[in-house]
Amino acid sequence: MRFQWLAGVGVAASLSVSTPAVAQSPWAGNPTHSAVMKWEAGYLVLSAIDTAETIDCLDRGVCKEGNPIFGKHPKAAELIAAKVVFGVGHFVLVDHINERNPHAALRFVQGSVLMQGGIVGLNARFAF
Repeated sequence: MRFQWLAGVGVAASLSVSTPAVAQSPWAGNPTHSAVMKWEAGYLVLSAIDTAETIDCLDRGVCKEGNPIFGKHPKAAELIAAKVVFGVGHFVLVDHINERNPHAALRFVQGSVLMQGGIVGLNARFAF
């Protein structure tokens, strides 16, 4: 009976020890870092959807670009390049804020997702 109890304690103790990968994870202690990156991924997906909707709408001649930076009829390559540059810039900014203040980064990226989601929703009226 003592052996079984000792074996059970040994197994429980070995399972409770952190592996080096978990112990060295920079986000293990703060789930907000992980949440920020998930929201950022959502923002980037919405940005890609916005680009696809815009390109499709322009190609069909149904609408005009509303962003004055690009003009009324930008080329698809220009839109894609701009979205990549802005997406990388947004990611770098969010990562920078996330290192200093994860809660502020979370609020910032949630606002970005809200804005980008609204744009995608407004564009959807031309997509169908």
